[in-house]
Amino acid sequence: MRECLWDRLAKRERPIWLYGTGNGADKILDILEARGIPVDGVFASDGFVRSRTFRGMPVRSYSDVRAVAGDDITVLFAFGSAREDVIDFVRMLDARHDLLIPEVPLYGGDLFDGAYCERHRDDLAEARSLFAEERSRDLFDAAVEFRLTGRLYCLGDTEPMETSVRELLGNQRIRAVIDGGAFRGDSAEVFENILHPETIWAAEPDPASFRRLEAAARTELSGRILPVNAALWDEDAPLPYAASGSRGSGEHGSSSRAKETEVRGLTIDTLAGDSPVDLIKLDVEGAVHRALKGALNTIRRTGPNLAVSLYHRTDDLFALPLFVHAVLPSHRLFLRRVPCLPMWDLTLYAVRP
Repeated sequence: MRECLWDRLAKRERPIWLYGTGNGADKILDILEARGIPVDGVFASDGFVRSRTFRGMPVRSYSDVRAVAGDDITVLFAFGSAREDVIDFVRMLDARHDLLIPEVPLYGGDLFDGAYCERHRDDLAEARSLFAEERSRDLFDAAVEFRLTGRLYCLGDTEPMETSVRELLGNQRIRAVIDGGAFRGDSAEVFENILHPETIWAAEPDPASFRRLEAAARTELSGRILPVNAALWDEDAPLPYAASGSRGSGEHGSSSRAKETEVRGLTIDTLAGDSPVDLIKLDVEGAVHRALKGALNTIRRTGPNLAVSLYHRTDDLFALPLFVHAVLPSHRLFLRRVPCLPMWDLTLYAVRP
């Protein structure tokens, strides 16, 4: 069985410092504690340090950590970001220290370690074989390698969403789009500008994000975008929900820092009715499989293109390509990813032939 980053951390080759606080850092510390791996402290970027503690440890500045511990330390990156300045800072950390970026399950599933990889070797190989091009297979390999090693070099192949949509879907006839997890309308705007559909149903369950989505639909986006305050699901029923007004919102219990509330659950089959649907995009915080189950009639009826996230649950990386291929066997499968840390925003595109 191949050694993974958790095996390396257990050896305590260097002092271990956690960079970041929040939900991701909590999950990483829980795993380290369960494996009996102590950390030496936690730090934040210079300028973001306040007099506070995290999990009983004082939050230090990066400059203080260097002054105390030097450069021969292991740094664990413990949050997510798409900001260019943060990515540049992490590149500097990688050049100066032993940097590891643990990826932990966001919305459920086992830890992707060496044992997990061995158990699912056949599933991973089968999913990899479904992709239509070498670039997608290479990105799939990089995703597996990253989950095992936590190394920054695995995260190099990225491009803006606009580029992926234009390249993979630009020649398709797109009359109607269902945008699940529309957030504040950013992806709907991309679809509108590049694909020019007649209608975009933009579904967003988080109350605060939905208010911003409605405002954007009224003032910045065209009348083709129709906001829907609902979580796309496999049945039409109320759902418990953790609302944070950010991309960290999700299913009940997913974050200790979110407000527990109730939202409307809605199937894509109900939302679409008899309308033609040419693209379904799902970035629904761990609920992609369930949302697809609630779309089976629409998928069988219209054979839409898909753009679905592969990073919220551990099994998503292989289970979702296998599921999508089973229901849309003639579609070509591609992987693309936008720039961010860690390997989030990994998207499976299923494209009509």
